[in-house]
Amino acid sequence: MSTELTGIRPAVLSQSTRLCLDEYREFRHVVRNVYTFNLRTNRLDNLASELGACFSRFSQDIAQFISFLEQVSQADDQLTEEL
Repeated sequence: MSTELTGIRPAVLSQSTRLCLDEYREFRHVVRNVYTFNLRTNRLDNLASELGACFSRFSQDIAQFISFLEQVSQADDQLTEEL
């Protein structure tokens, strides 16, 4: 989702958002596949403190992608009307 498909769609997520989300994805993997007593509290603190900023970046990226989809939809509607 962080890769632009030239001529098809822009990247849905920026590289910084992808990296941010990767931290939470990795954490989820550890929680699901490793005993929870192996969790590092300093990493948990860091993830918790960065969650708001990561969510904000994600929200901005999704809003931009929605705007792109709306533009494509409007262009499609105009083309359909012309036909």
